[in-house]
Amino acid sequence: MHDSPAPPRPPLTRDRFVAHVLAAAATDARIAGVLDYGSTSEHRGDQWSDADLVLFLRAADIAAFERQWETWLGQFGPVLLAYICGLGKPWAVLDALPLPLRVDFNFYPDTELDRILEWPCAPASVEAMVLYDATGGAITERVAQIVRQPLGPADPAAAFSQVSGDFWYYALRTWAKVLRGQRLVAQHEFTAIMLANLAALLRLEAGATERWRNSSAVQGIEQTVSTARAAAFAECFVRGEADIERAFVAAVRLAQSVCQSIASRHGWLWPTELAAQVVALEMRL
Repeated sequence: MHDSPAPPRPPLTRDRFVAHVLAAAATDARIAGVLDYGSTSEHRGDQWSDADLVLFLRAADIAAFERQWETWLGQFGPVLLAYICGLGKPWAVLDALPLPLRVDFNFYPDTELDRILEWPCAPASVEAMVLYDATGGAITERVAQIVRQPLGPADPAAAFSQVSGDFWYYALRTWAKVLRGQRLVAQHEFTAIMLANLAALLRLEAGATERWRNSSAVQGIEQTVSTARAAAFAECFVRGEADIERAFVAAVRLAQSVCQSIASRHGWLWPTELAAQVVALEMRL
C-alpha cells in the first residue's frame, strides 16, 4: 500500500500567513512575543498590505534565530525572496494571493521590551498590535501606553523650519544639477526630496499632521488638502524627459505660496529671500 498524498495547502494569504506564524510561536519557546507594527494595527490595512511583524525572542536565542530565520520562514509557504534590506532588517516575499506577500520583520531580544514605548505607532487597540504575548503581560502593558498616541510633530514651528529649509535648500541644489546637465539625478532629487517636502508643507498648511511621525507626507494627500492645492501639487510632477524645468517652476511657486500662508498664520520665520531668488530662476529659462 502506498500512503495517500497530503492534501494541497490552501493558497497563502496575508491572514493565513499571520495565523501560521502565531501557531508556530505558541509552540516555540524562543519566541516571547509577536506584534503587528504596521498599517493593520491602525485598522488601515487591506488585502494588498504587507505584514509588518516584530518578534521578541529570548535573549539567549536571538543570535541563533537570526542566523536561520530564512529556514524558519520557509515552513509557512514558498519563499520567493529573503534578505537583509538596506535598513539592516530582515525582509521577505512569499508566494501568496492576491499578490506575493511582502513581510517586514524586526527581531529584538526580550530584554528590550521598552523599545515599544519609543515606536512611532498608534495602534487602534492593544489587541490590534499584540498578536502573541508570552511575557506574562509585559508586552501588553507597554503597548497599552502607545494605543492611539498622538503622532503629530512635537514642535510644529520646528517642523516648519526644518521642512521649509529642506525644500529651499534642495531646490537650489536640484537647479544646480539641471544647469550641469545632470537631468536624471535632478529629476530624482526633485521627485524624491523636493516633492516630499512640498507635500509636508501642504500638510502643515492644512493642519493634517496626525500621522506626521510614521507616514509619507504624500500618502493620501489628495484627500487631505484642498482641491485647489491638490491640483496645484499634481502639476508639479515631471511628465517627461524635457519637463523638469516646468515642474520645477510649478513646485517653487506653490511652495512659496504655502510657506507664506503658514508663516502669516503662525508668525513663523522661513527663508523668504532665498525663496524669492529661487522663484526668480524661472526668468532665466
